[in-house]
Amino acid sequence: MRAYCAFEDRPKGLTGVKLLALSMERHCRDFTLYVGATKEQPEFSEWLKRHAPHAVPVILPPLEGPKIKQIKPAFFLHLFERGVTDLTWLDTDLLVLRDVEPLLAPLDDETILVTQDMDYAFKFNQRLLDHYHLKPARRLDHTVNTCVLRGTIQHRPIFEKCLEFLQDPFFLEQQAKPYYERIEGFGYEQKIFELLLCSRGDFALPEYPLRFVPEGSGIVQELGVTTYGLRDRLWNGLGWQRPWFIHLPGIKSWDPDPTKKSYRGSCVFSAFAETYREELEEPVTWANSSGLTSKIARFLSFGQPHWVGWGHCLVGKIVRLLKTGTMKRKA
Repeated sequence: MRAYCAFEDRPKGLTGVKLLALSMERHCRDFTLYVGATKEQPEFSEWLKRHAPHAVPVILPPLEGPKIKQIKPAFFLHLFERGVTDLTWLDTDLLVLRDVEPLLAPLDDETILVTQDMDYAFKFNQRLLDHYHLKPARRLDHTVNTCVLRGTIQHRPIFEKCLEFLQDPFFLEQQAKPYYERIEGFGYEQKIFELLLCSRGDFALPEYPLRFVPEGSGIVQELGVTTYGLRDRLWNGLGWQRPWFIHLPGIKSWDPDPTKKSYRGSCVFSAFAETYREELEEPVTWANSSGLTSKIARFLSFGQPHWVGWGHCLVGKIVRLLKTGTMKRKA
């Protein structure tokens, strides 16, 4: 049986967990989804019993400092202690779009699976290397995003070291600052995990085989309307590519902020998420495409969720090209 895990104990984030669990129930078979939190959530646990029979609530011991940054390695280690030997983490702003088993089944026990972080080019972070007294060891094919992260019991050393680095006093000090004041690389757990994959130090970590879920064809990273490219939208909508996931790392579809209404309605994630409206058992006003911008986006999609917002994407790319051209002329 395939084991997955996710974590959320913020009330405003439980809608994301519900959507993730519902999408897995629809598309996956023979699995367990361990849903972590640091406190009991009775109403949510009852919802899981009704709508997500493969989900198992797990109460984790409290963590010091910003637990949300430490939770991935901590949850892996906790479940390894409970006897799980092969585990895949899923962020709670993900939807599963098809059965994930064909993605995971070919992986051997030594291989770590992560996702490509959009089209960002990989580069070594010298500040992180210097702080943790590391040296570059290998150049990765892409920048790492750990919204999907598969590891096995053989990877225990890298999770232990990752948790140690995340509990470093300077990292915790950076976390206490507003995000715009933090030193680059000290804001995200996935940058620490990437650091351990691409460097070496005075501790012994194997050079684990690494596989990426490709951006666009394997996972849709929808950080704004332009990050989901026009070619991938077309090919995914026609079925020429079949991504396993869609990830919403920025504004959430269920964000109640009324100023985000037009974005929610023209967002591909929302178009998929609203198909779970009945099972959510909560008001789904965020899925209502009542604004003019949203109505136009839905009309131009011809009923294909991957094509929702393609017009916004096209306009955004044209504006970006015009700005780039203006900057070059000024230079």
